[in-house]
Amino acid sequence: MSTTQTVDILKECDSGVKMALAALDDVWEHIREPELRAILNTTRAQHQLVGREVQSLLQEYGGKEKSPNPVARSMSSMMTGMKLGMDKTDRAAAAVLTEGCAMGIQSLHRYLNEYRGAEVPARALCRTLVAIEEQLACDVRRFL
Repeated sequence: MSTTQTVDILKECDSGVKMALAALDDVWEHIREPELRAILNTTRAQHQLVGREVQSLLQEYGGKEKSPNPVARSMSSMMTGMKLGMDKTDRAAAAVLTEGCAMGIQSLHRYLNEYRGAEVPARALCRTLVAIEEQLACDVRRFL
């Protein structure tokens, strides 16, 4: 197994967790439905837990944290602001979240394919993030 690939996939997971948490922050003020807020609280806690595990493994393997790409983060925030500025409903927020989950799932699968030589614990954390994103997308469908 490759230490370099392990560190690389962990860095991408770290960046993904940070991007997901920022996206949750971006939609939070637009959420009115208590049930949707509860879903977001649950997924936030799950992302934070996995984020801590990722950072712990990164430290163990001698890697450094990775922040999301500033351009990608800015674009995401801007698009969310535009969409929710025009439509301030839970439906619009659920749509934004669903799109974000799809993008996250796609990226995480790309990293799983790209870093096949990464250690099992790192790949498992990446798969856990995929499962969290898939569950969130499923949970918010009823609000679409």
